[in-house]
Amino acid sequence: MKYKRLGQTDINASILAFGASVFNNFFKDSNFNYSPESLQDLKNIINKAFELGINYFDVAPWYGNAQNLLAIGLKDHERSSYYLATKVGRYNVDKPPNEWFDFSYQRTIKSVEDSLKLFDTNYIDLIQIHDFEFADDIQQILNETLPALNELKLKGKVRYIGINSYLIDKLKELIELSPIKIDTALTYTHLTLDDTSLIEFADYFRNKGIGLINSAPLSMGLLTETGPPNWHRAPEKIRDAAIKASQYCKSRGVSLSKLALHFSATNQNCDITIVSMASVKFVEENVQALDDLSENEKSALEYIRQNIFIPLNYKGYGDAELLSYKKKLAKK
Repeated sequence: MKYKRLGQTDINASILAFGASVFNNFFKDSNFNYSPESLQDLKNIINKAFELGINYFDVAPWYGNAQNLLAIGLKDHERSSYYLATKVGRYNVDKPPNEWFDFSYQRTIKSVEDSLKLFDTNYIDLIQIHDFEFADDIQQILNETLPALNELKLKGKVRYIGINSYLIDKLKELIELSPIKIDTALTYTHLTLDDTSLIEFADYFRNKGIGLINSAPLSMGLLTETGPPNWHRAPEKIRDAAIKASQYCKSRGVSLSKLALHFSATNQNCDITIVSMASVKFVEENVQALDDLSENEKSALEYIRQNIFIPLNYKGYGDAELLSYKKKLAKK
């Protein structure tokens, strides 16, 4: 396992980070719960991650029971042996859309205190504002959310502050407006085989001393042999391209998922890459994907990039998630 310093922080994270959203069963290949068998599976997965050098775990209140389950999985490990990253602002995945977001000062403080208690720790390494573009007004982020996190940081309960967004331009906007130091920026599906738009912004974040976190290297399930979940918002042409790439990889005897993860996680334009892992087998395969590719794999990767994905010049689905949210609110 290789490690990188995350921006100007003292977090020396494994370049492959563990995304615990999988524990809320967002994807087709997971079914985690509180049964003794499931909890043992979860612990085995976490233990294997540690064994193979993963030391960074990312989660959020939005991921339902994922925080609780991750806390159970981490309980047997020394707190100093890993970095814990969670989030504020987005909650209640199983409730109506009008209850999903709360960026207020009071809720932000409460969310962090709840996470500290849940993980039985007196500090969280990185607290991130989850999809802040969903706030009614960015001024609330500047006047309530960030000051609340900074207050917690000064008390030693939060070590670093990060921001998350689907939209890279929004990350830049908040960084430019904030008088409070932002340590990291996370975005989703923008450094993948189908969308490399993050690359053109990498120097901006580096020059600002901000750690850059790449999430969803498999494009939220799109770049897998099983295909994306039903809620995936990729347009039809991208879904078709992913199917074509998967079929081509099968014809070459290689794994699309492995190529996709290798492309993202070893890319020099980000610091770390977060991916979910639903089994011990997936942990092993994902870590192995960091190794040098065979000549056949290199050739297949180059082919699907040059002949399938690059010609589409895809820049992600933009504000589709935000628009969908607003439509849901309008129906209420």
